[in-house]
Amino acid sequence: MGITGRGRVDARPGLRSRAIRIYEANNELLERVRLRRVVSLVSAVCITTIGAAAILMAAAGLSIIPTLCVCIAIPAFGWGIRFARNKPVTYVESIAYVVYWDVAILIGICVVTASGAAFLKLGWLLGANVYVSVLHGRVAVVAQSLVTAAGTVLAVAGAVLRQDASVVVLTAMVCTMLLANVIAGWLVYLGKAQFAEHAVGKDHLSRHDDLTGLLNRRGLQEAYEAWAGVPGMQVAVAVVDLNAFKSVNDTFGHHVGDEVLQRTAHRLRAVAGPDALLARLGGDEFGIVALNDSPRDVDYRRAVDEALSGEDDEVPVAASVGVASTVLPESDRTVIHSLAPIVPYLLVEADGAMYRAKKSCDMDQM
Repeated sequence: MGITGRGRVDARPGLRSRAIRIYEANNELLERVRLRRVVSLVSAVCITTIGAAAILMAAAGLSIIPTLCVCIAIPAFGWGIRFARNKPVTYVESIAYVVYWDVAILIGICVVTASGAAFLKLGWLLGANVYVSVLHGRVAVVAQSLVTAAGTVLAVAGAVLRQDASVVVLTAMVCTMLLANVIAGWLVYLGKAQFAEHAVGKDHLSRHDDLTGLLNRRGLQEAYEAWAGVPGMQVAVAVVDLNAFKSVNDTFGHHVGDEVLQRTAHRLRAVAGPDALLARLGGDEFGIVALNDSPRDVDYRRAVDEALSGEDDEVPVAASVGVASTVLPESDRTVIHSLAPIVPYLLVEADGAMYRAKKSCDMDQM
């Protein structure tokens, strides 16, 4: 089964552009759950095995035109090599692969010398149905179902002309093949939606904190690694740690502590703003990563104090805040700076500043 990487999709509306989007979304899902390589290898094995089987059947005299069967089977090995390579398969290549598979099998059904061989080749369409159901959309699934129906008609017509199968056997084979292909294809297609929903939910949980809904450390890292800034932009990082939070849990219970963390997360969203990254780094520690168009002074300490000081709070809390920032170098205005090596350094600096602020706060209370 061919897999593709992320690429540009034709933005023009239409059936083809929508089909491409569906194809690439399905491939991204496979990539996300780490099945891309496995599926590629399965595709390589399947198409190569079918090609070899077709050649052996032709050599055994099960085809009236053995040379034709051999010729149409040889490209299967090329497709097998193509899928064995760990390289993205485009939408056009995928469609070409399905067309080759369908045409080769339909021709093979027409030139067999026995009905058993015809129905065996019809069974090979099951692989094409599964492939299309996994990687393509509803229109392609319907089209593939029609190909299966056409192959069934050809196999039945051939059996009637050859008179080598009884009505009972013929009926049983037709029902079995139709059920195997149609049901398998549609079950895979319908099950894929459930699988996608589960995979997306699991992926979301792996990157977000379950209690607050904020990014966790992994989610924050992946988010800022995807960011890039131009020279002159400012990267600012703030680390926020609640003061004496352990006493909240010890005095009021963990359920109240959880409520305090949720309330803090909600108020810090207003401090961070819609364009910044906000994460729960662990325990009662939060992090903010902001990328600004130009250097500016943001007093996170005052903003956090004001956000957390609610008069109606049954359990008031305060926080220690550490801030670190840098301006992306302007030596070359054409350079695009990745934040991947910059933010970890600023997180360490902001974390140190936060601990110094916490220590100063503890000394003031003594």
